[in-house]
Amino acid sequence: MRRVYNEIFDDFISLPDKIKKIVSLDPATTESLFMMGLGDKVIATDAFSYRPEEARKKPKIGSYTHVNEDFLRQNKPDVIFTTTGAQKALTKRLVEEGYTVYPLGVSNSVYRIINNVEVVSLVCNVKEEGRRLASFLLGQLSRYTVERTIRAKVYVEFDLGGVITSGYPTHVSDAIYLVGGRNIFDDKDEAYFTPFDQDIMSREPDVIIYEPKRLNEYEKERFMRKMRERGLEELIKNKKVVFTIGDFLAHQGPSFITDGLKFLHEVINKT
Repeated sequence: MRRVYNEIFDDFISLPDKIKKIVSLDPATTESLFMMGLGDKVIATDAFSYRPEEARKKPKIGSYTHVNEDFLRQNKPDVIFTTTGAQKALTKRLVEEGYTVYPLGVSNSVYRIINNVEVVSLVCNVKEEGRRLASFLLGQLSRYTVERTIRAKVYVEFDLGGVITSGYPTHVSDAIYLVGGRNIFDDKDEAYFTPFDQDIMSREPDVIIYEPKRLNEYEKERFMRKMRERGLEELIKNKKVVFTIGDFLAHQGPSFITDGLKFLHEVINKT
């Protein structure tokens, strides 16, 4: 057995030398596991783990707040990966049930995404694979990093059942800065919050990026209509408006660096 430190618990977790059965209830961790070649060890995931495509084929046994414990009892995973925030109560309950759970911190920066990759590789005892993936991601990060004196001002809006944007302690705000822009709410200490429409207008964004749950023509039209209803018609008429495919920039796995950074770099540096 090995003992691996967990910063969330501030304690060591006992793990077998060879991890054979993994349950991942965190989409970012699921993607990391597959990218490190551990897809065959993943026996189940949460409903939102569909990156990479192979992850769609795994049994879906839970979400952010619940899990099929019959499956866990029958299959006895060596480790269950969760995350903080919405899964805090679920993590606590699984630990109390006697499962080996390893929660990972939410990525509050691009670098935290890379750090989490190496932590997952440590837990699964595939350190070399973790270092290789981390090195690759650092190369991608270097490729898209831009230093500018004058930065485009960017407003990002997520449809999470209501209007949500990101503040300073998020991978999104960090990424915008790294590729040469600046989040208009980079001065806010809150990670995610509902902004005041007047505040959005007064900060005069150069670029508006909207992330729906899933992009289609109806979602585009709905966003434009809602912006007009909110008194923000001037922004969508005179500023650059860009849509993501949905569940794209919010994702905190490795593909945020390979795909999300590239997207932001192109959007911001063509403004």
